[in-house]
Amino acid sequence: MVAMPVLDGVEHRYVELGDGVTIHVADAGPPGGPAVMLVHGFPENWWEWHELIGPLAADGYRVLCPDLRGAGWSSAPPSRYLKSEMGEDLAGVLDKLGVDKVKLVAHDWGGPAAFIMMLRHPEKVTGFFGLNTVAPWPKMDLGAVRDLWRFWYQVPMSLPVIGPRVISDPNARFLRMLGSWVGGGFSLPEESVRLYSECMNQPGHAEAGSRWYRTFQTTEMRSWLGGEYNDARVDVPVRWLSGTDDPVITPRLLDGYADRISDYEVELVDGVGHWIVAQRPDLVLDRLRAFLRAET
Repeated sequence: MVAMPVLDGVEHRYVELGDGVTIHVADAGPPGGPAVMLVHGFPENWWEWHELIGPLAADGYRVLCPDLRGAGWSSAPPSRYLKSEMGEDLAGVLDKLGVDKVKLVAHDWGGPAAFIMMLRHPEKVTGFFGLNTVAPWPKMDLGAVRDLWRFWYQVPMSLPVIGPRVISDPNARFLRMLGSWVGGGFSLPEESVRLYSECMNQPGHAEAGSRWYRTFQTTEMRSWLGGEYNDARVDVPVRWLSGTDDPVITPRLLDGYADRISDYEVELVDGVGHWIVAQRPDLVLDRLRAFLRAET
């Protein structure tokens, strides 16, 4: 087991959900405070939020940062790693911890997982804040076809055998080049990369990470394009903060969300890439505080 990094005020809980699924949750702030759940992306884990946890807890929020299945200190069961499965994990964590309602904040792959949880369990969610991520509402128009090349990197990562090997090699030129490319020239701090890599090298975790991409390529994209969630509407406040230097999660991918969300706003940030939480934690914290303080 990789040594847990220490962060003042954080308690670590391990929530048993059955079927070999144990979700680690970093829990901070007053237990009775309004709950906010921060859901990480790939290849990160709860540590993605370490610069935000203390300030939000000091504001009086109960801050819950789960490791998605197959990431961080959560278990890596032999499942398909559908984002709907991961969304159900999040709902199960809330139930086990006795949290009735929560505001969701999510980055990268954490976005679809958390968004689907909200669509399936709207009674649990009072707001959603997305960071360089997408909802399960893709559309295939001419612009989308032209942008398909942007997902080139997902092919090797999603392949059986090859994908786990690529993902688990901390010195792989592919990963370092990819990290800088999606970051618009900004790379994750070396100490964070080292931690994420150590976690990815735990048994089953690299295979899990590969399956996050494989299920999207082989199952979820087809299902989402087929309209799996097209009839769903969202009636809680939804905000998006997205760096425009991200070559994959482009503003075009967010088109049409306002048609399905009653209270939706997006802010595009120039000069910021995919790793927006690490690159601009001050900006993210400022916008999060405004979102959390707003009436719902």
